[in-house]
Amino acid sequence: MVTADNLNLDVLELIFAFISGNDLVAVSSVSKSFLAGVIPCLYATVSFTAKHAKRYRPEGGIVSPFLTLRNHPDLAVHVRYVDIQYAPFIVAGQVHPKFLSETADALQVCKNLTSFVCGPRMVLPALLGSLQGKRRLQDMHIYAALTTTQGEMLQTIATLRSLTLNYPTWNVVDSLTRWAQSLRQTLSHLTIFMSQEVNGIFLEALLPLLPRLRGLHVIGCSKAPHTVVIKAATTHAPLLKEFSFTIFENTPPSSIFSLPTITLSSLRHLAIDVRPTSDATAVTISSLLVSLTSLFTLVLKFADRQLPIWSSVIDLIAPPNAVTVPLKRLALVDCAVSIDMIRKLCSRCKDLKMLEIPLSVKDIQAFTAAISTLKELHTLTDVGDAHTTHGPRATLTRHDVRYMMQACVNLKTIVSDGRMWTGRPDVFIGVMVTPQRYMANVTQHWFSPLKEDSYTS
Repeated sequence: MVTADNLNLDVLELIFAFISGNDLVAVSSVSKSFLAGVIPCLYATVSFTAKHAKRYRPEGGIVSPFLTLRNHPDLAVHVRYVDIQYAPFIVAGQVHPKFLSETADALQVCKNLTSFVCGPRMVLPALLGSLQGKRRLQDMHIYAALTTTQGEMLQTIATLRSLTLNYPTWNVVDSLTRWAQSLRQTLSHLTIFMSQEVNGIFLEALLPLLPRLRGLHVIGCSKAPHTVVIKAATTHAPLLKEFSFTIFENTPPSSIFSLPTITLSSLRHLAIDVRPTSDATAVTISSLLVSLTSLFTLVLKFADRQLPIWSSVIDLIAPPNAVTVPLKRLALVDCAVSIDMIRKLCSRCKDLKMLEIPLSVKDIQAFTAAISTLKELHTLTDVGDAHTTHGPRATLTRHDVRYMMQACVNLKTIVSDGRMWTGRPDVFIGVMVTPQRYMANVTQHWFSPLKEDSYTS
């Protein structure tokens, strides 16, 4: 007789791959066979979050997951992803040395590591030695404030497919062209966030060294305005599928014909960080969007949450003569979007599956009527900020969520005010909605494609 306990371990591992979070821990307590089957999933991802950092005590506090790996090296073989979002500090500006020691020792035995994320400052230098020789490491997302010697240690990692450098110092930027020589056969996605050293000359020298580049994100680099980034990308990386850049202060072109345009035929994901708030910015954005007709994802982030989005920009996102626009995901962040604008978007972008905009609870009925035409919409995210209005901000109630999900046939997830509402059909009340706490990934940049995004075509 076949029971759950005597199932082959390979079968159990396939079953447990569909479980995550605390459910994995609960499953591990059922029996010894379940524990053996759940361990590969339980230790595939090792995270250290704010909750861990606040409760970290070397003696008497919670046990660091890295201490567990150091004490049980046999578990480290299952680790594929390490995500360090926060670090415990002894005093301001000094990371706990025991945490650094435990983490370095744990990384040393994680031979199958494929993804490494290190968001906090002053942590990476102590871990660089442990990252050497990781032949399966493909994804690295780091706070890159390093010395020259530390930057040279990074250059020994030659298997990366995706590289994100946050706040890189001049040492790291200077060494990136040399590092690219060893990454030219593998690197397909590069992100440089908030650097004062990146400029047009640097990009013109770097991009030709990366022939496989399919994703380029240059955000917050004040010496690399959008005109420079676009020129370098279209010249040296014409096959880009993902592209992000920042528009700084508007510089009037010599004529209307010299406005920059994006001529990337394979582009599927575009994110623009819009810093200026003048009406001239609308002309700049419009010129960038006019030639893009096959985008799947568009993300626009503005500098003023009270600024109404320009009608001309909406018309370029959803052209008046278009029967439908192929956008699957649209995000309008830190701006004001009127109901009329939402109605115009929804009437033309009928294939939207994910929508991220500020949500006005006071106009919930008009808003729901506008988005009810989106038959493919399955996820709605409220990107409004509670600090943009005086006094308490109205929040979604269970009744509001049920009303929206009943009006939108495929809407199953709504994220708002730190909660994620999920819905499922119910024979008595139509839709049963369930809230749970939602914590955004602090190391995931707003301009980065989501895991759900796919650009295979």
